[in-house]
Order: sequence, then C-alpha cells, then structure tokens
Amino acid sequence: MVKMKPSGRAHAAAARLAACVVGAFLYDSVDALSVRSPSDVVSVEAHGRGAGCVLLAASASRRHAGTGEHVCPVTLPTKSGADGQKPYFDKLHTAIVDGNGFLDGCKNESSQEHFVKEFVDEIQCLYAMMLEDTCGGLPSQHAKRQEKWELACLNPDSDLLDAYDLMDGAEKKYFQGLKSKASEKQIYATYLELAGYKELVCIMMKTIDDDCVAFSRPRLLPPSYWNGKKK
Repeated sequence: MVKMKPSGRAHAAAARLAACVVGAFLYDSVDALSVRSPSDVVSVEAHGRGAGCVLLAASASRRHAGTGEHVCPVTLPTKSGADGQKPYFDKLHTAIVDGNGFLDGCKNESSQEHFVKEFVDEIQCLYAMMLEDTCGGLPSQHAKRQEKWELACLNPDSDLLDAYDLMDGAEKKYFQGLKSKASEKQIYATYLELAGYKELVCIMMKTIDDDCVAFSRPRLLPPSYWNGKKK
C-alpha cells in the first residue's frame, strides 16, 4: 500500500480542528459552571479561531446555561382538542430553517442555522406560552403581510429590522413583554445574545397571522407564486 503524504492544506485544516477541539475541551473542563453567557464563548473561539469553534462553544454554552434544569412551564397542547399545535410548530420551525423552496431560510451551515436548531425546545416553549395566552388577543394580519413575511423571515439576507418592522405597535409591545419575560432565564439570554431574535419575531407573527394556530400548518404561498420572481 502506498501511503500518501497529506497536503499542506490538509495539515492546516487538521491543525485548526485540533486547536478548536482542544481549546473547547480545556475551556470547558477548567470550570464548566463558568460558561454562563455568550461573552464566555469568545474565549473558546480564541482557542480555535474558526466558525466551527463558535458552534462547539455555543453547544458548550447551551449545556451550561441551565439547559438541563430548564422546564417549560407550558406543555403542548395548551388545551384539549388542540393536538395540531405541536405539528404546526414543527412545520413552522422547519420553514424558518429550510425556507419555502424559493427562499432558503437560515443560511446553510451557518452559525444562525445551528443556533435555531440547537435551541428548538426553548423556542417551542415561547411559542407554547403565546398559545396559552391566546396570542395576546392580537388579530391576524395575514392578508396584508403574507408575502412580506416570507421575504423577511425566510430570506437569509434579510435582517432583524426587516422582520421587526412588519409588526404594528401592539405586536411590538407584546413581543417585548414576551422577550423580557424569557430573558429572565439564562438559557434565553444566551440564545438571544447568540442568535438575536429575528426568528422569534417571525414565529410570533406567523402564529398570530394563522389565527393563533387555527390551521394544521403555516400558511405559505405556493411554489408557483415565486416563479419568475427575484429574491
């Protein structure tokens, strides 16, 4: 058998990976309880110097931010006969991550995609809290912002303000209350600092626009609607 000598690029990639893993391990093992916020994640990134290290560090941060102790105060379904609430969330979360076939959702292989997947249980808990509160009694705006919602919420090139500005004053007030309540727990403060809150804004709006989950799945425009349109 002929052994091939690794290329310089392969050596460099292996070195970066090793540095990332060792750095994360050392940081994680020094004092696991000290990983309490995203500012701590920066220290891990400094050991590894790569996007992959950010993801490893985020996972470590999530583990030590109280995730194991977090129990959602609301369970799905929030009322008898509402068995579609959990499947609806799963489909909405999938759309946020993967898009609608025309728009890509979270950018593939990005840290944002990782965060939204990694914290799915915590995001679902906020969704459940909304449902228990009947979405604050806020009316649907589906008729006037369906396309705008998809362009803002399913496009990885759209930012938080693109989504946030779709809400009216009452919705912004409701969201700020929900966010403030969530931020009292470290796991949510960690998520918000890592990922921001664009996806939470989008989930809240779609839940409201679908009449606080009066449908079996999120109402999205058909693929044919996007034929010939530019992103």
